[in-house]
Amino acid sequence: MIKVEIATPKGLAFSKEVNSVNIPTLEGEMGVLENHMYLMTLLKPGLVYFDGDERNGYAVSWGVVDVTPQKVLILSEEAHPVGEVDPGKAKEEFEQAVRKLATAQTMEEIREWERVKEKAQAFMQVVERVR
Repeated sequence: MIKVEIATPKGLAFSKEVNSVNIPTLEGEMGVLENHMYLMTLLKPGLVYFDGDERNGYAVSWGVVDVTPQKVLILSEEAHPVGEVDPGKAKEEFEQAVRKLATAQTMEEIREWERVKEKAQAFMQVVERVR
């Protein structure tokens, strides 16, 4: 068993011992078991799930993942149980980001709206994936 915690600026969203955890990272989806090597990587928007059960996972946004042989700590800007993700809100955020990208004038604006768009798109995919 490995301890997994998902923390957001609002507090601890998840804390439990599991057999395995799958995490979306910039390098791709990563599976972690007990006694995994030390690792720190960047979290990207997507689905974190435990013991192969996608339906009881969490939709997460940008952040950092810290893995030790006994614990996985996921620090994310947002984390929501998949059953609580509002697909309508995600679609609205996606559409707003697309509109804002069309009128963005600086690289900073483009980067910010690209992040919003990617997170909203990932949340929509999470909802579709677990249906």
